[in-house]
Amino acid sequence: MAGAVGGTLLSPLPWKLTDDAAIWSQNWFWRPSPARGEITRKPTVCALCEGGCGVQARLVDGKRAILLEGNPNHPVNQGGICALGAAGLQFLYAPYRIAQPLKQTKRRGDPTGFQPIAWNEAVGELAKKLGQMRADGKPNGLAGITRRRCSSMDALLNQFFAAYGSPNLFKMPAHADSLKLAGAVTTGREAPFGCNIEDAPYILSFGAGLVEGWGSPGRMQAAFRRWRQGGKSAAKIVQVDSRCSTTAAMADRWIAVPPGTEAALALGIAHLMVKDKLYDAEFMADRVFGFEDWTDSQGKNHKGFKFLVQTDAYTPEAISKLTGVDPAKIRELAKEFGTQKGAVAVWGQPQGSVPKDMYNELSFLALNALKGNIKAGGAIGLAPEVPLGALPELPGDPSALKGLKQLRLDLASSQKGPPPVLPGNNLHGFLDAVSNGGKYPIEVMLVHEANPAYGLCENKLFQQALTKIGTLVSLSSYMDETAQQADLILPIHTAFEGFDDVIGIPGAPYAYYGVCAPVLKPHLNTKAAGDIVMSVAKQLGGSIAAALPWASHEEYLKKRAEGLAASARGALADKKGVELWKLQPEEAVKPNYKDGADLWKKLAGGACWYDAPVDPLKDLKTESGKFELAAQLLLAKGQTGDDDQVYLPHFSQVPPRGSDKDYPLLLVTYQMSALADRDLANPPFMTKTVFDFILRQNDQFVEINPATASELGMAEGDSAVLKTPQGEVPVRVHLYAGARPKVVYLAQGLGHKAYDEYIKDKGVNANGVVEVQLDRVTGLGTVWAARAHLRRA
Repeated sequence: MAGAVGGTLLSPLPWKLTDDAAIWSQNWFWRPSPARGEITRKPTVCALCEGGCGVQARLVDGKRAILLEGNPNHPVNQGGICALGAAGLQFLYAPYRIAQPLKQTKRRGDPTGFQPIAWNEAVGELAKKLGQMRADGKPNGLAGITRRRCSSMDALLNQFFAAYGSPNLFKMPAHADSLKLAGAVTTGREAPFGCNIEDAPYILSFGAGLVEGWGSPGRMQAAFRRWRQGGKSAAKIVQVDSRCSTTAAMADRWIAVPPGTEAALALGIAHLMVKDKLYDAEFMADRVFGFEDWTDSQGKNHKGFKFLVQTDAYTPEAISKLTGVDPAKIRELAKEFGTQKGAVAVWGQPQGSVPKDMYNELSFLALNALKGNIKAGGAIGLAPEVPLGALPELPGDPSALKGLKQLRLDLASSQKGPPPVLPGNNLHGFLDAVSNGGKYPIEVMLVHEANPAYGLCENKLFQQALTKIGTLVSLSSYMDETAQQADLILPIHTAFEGFDDVIGIPGAPYAYYGVCAPVLKPHLNTKAAGDIVMSVAKQLGGSIAAALPWASHEEYLKKRAEGLAASARGALADKKGVELWKLQPEEAVKPNYKDGADLWKKLAGGACWYDAPVDPLKDLKTESGKFELAAQLLLAKGQTGDDDQVYLPHFSQVPPRGSDKDYPLLLVTYQMSALADRDLANPPFMTKTVFDFILRQNDQFVEINPATASELGMAEGDSAVLKTPQGEVPVRVHLYAGARPKVVYLAQGLGHKAYDEYIKDKGVNANGVVEVQLDRVTGLGTVWAARAHLRRA
């Protein structure tokens, strides 16, 4: 018997029959197969990130989307599409979508406790709760966290919170938070800086993951194609990074530095540019305040940036001790950057999810100022405002005014010294205040399109705060880690099912507006987030309903677009060949649309609106009327220190918590284009592209240098435990010569505890072991490294 079985298995006959059966079965009419029918394409703008890329969905009979591809007519991505966009339809049809409103009927976090609830009951329950809080004189007990910042949904939520009377609306942290405040310090305008990177012949990148999708993945893909075409569009890329990232590997030159010292190298280069007179002297003399020594309004004399950067702290030898970069190489970089016409310095993470230390921001801006880049026609500008239709003025309701007079909880309940002089979007400070019993309780928290339980650095802060929050309401499309903790879930459409918009592109100096029109009708019992907020406002009635008067979210967006048309500014990019990077500051762009209706029709058809960059030095709002390297705003806000460097760009580094003895290594996390970070889980198609030395089945690898592995007695593939002062996670070891010795590198975007079998428990969540440090000036939660220990499992 055994011999017969063995003989059958060894014979090719059964395998041949199986193969034939598989081929024959393709003709069986009852077999499941994709729907067949007329294939059409519907263009729109992708809303999966803030990159503003144009995409088009391939539809079967207009009923089912089967493919997303780049729109070749769109000027941002020019036909390209990133991995997240290409896999975007997996979010639409994902089994972890929330199909209807749910109410938790058991203990918070118990998945068996969610019970369906009708939409009118769910909205009515929330409105009743909020109405009672207003009646009790506690509107400031409402808090909110949203992911959206480059969207009209952000303005809508701000309007709702202001009309209701709560100052506690926060956004998930982003690099834009610190960039905006750097804009306020140096120009008097709270706007992020953008860079005309496409035309730069020389790019000095301080950790900016250009290939990984810096700012806008589609824009960077198109820019890289230009740079590598050669000829006039060629660019030399120098990447300063502690790890040989994808961008470093594809750059013309990689300068390896220890984590967190990029700004020190920038100031070392600035030192030599000043010393060797390689800077734009006319620009610094005429348009910059604080380069030379200065006198404040009280008559007190202060040292300027020229003096500070020429001190011994920034000589090539001193910077070499900090960065390990040979002094001769620093001199070479300074000469190359200082003499190359059009050279620009860029910085920031690929997906821009972490604010930076204010003095780091100012240091990189100072390097660009020395090049004369921050002026009309220069490479660096301020993101222009998009003249969308304004929202109704608030009527000044007494209940709302009473709530708004309360200090935001992060400022009212600072447990760790005085509040920051220039407070920003301090979500970490807010959660810390709630956890420690703030000045007043948070009774209801709305979380909109965000997943702080997973995606917030040091995410345990959210979990701790949640124990002090009365009711958590999730406006999410997916049963993610935050929705699992909710008391009430109001499911919203995914991207491609409902109307949305994108206002501006992170990192771009020109004005941009795109409408994310649905490609399909919603196939679950979901609503647009805007419609939910408006429904709640209507039930609350009075001044709150009057503040949000639109019949639907779509109508609201149309009104915004009508305002855009009324400005008679900008034009539509509705055909191939529009080159946004060639727009000059203040250039008159002639409208090519008839009116608001025509503009909306074309925007909803996949076209985008654009306008010229602004002159970053026009109508400056600073005390001096110039670009300020010496930040008088900080002086006016009460910033004090032992010396004048507190007003100037300088390098200082707050050491991570813990001791060298207990934690002899540093942990640095990194982002990849193949891994969605922050609030979206990695779709399975993307996960399939992740190398098996980063994720193998459910095991995630950390990268360490072979020399470090040898010291630890570890070999390729070994199982280990990575421990930081924040916690510990199981990992495996990958030896990588591109990893800096004594540093452990961990990829972000894995380690979910929610969703489905293709996402859950794959790898570890880097956000649980990183360390957040609150910036001394802004209070923003910054991240550069955590002390770490790696031991064999």
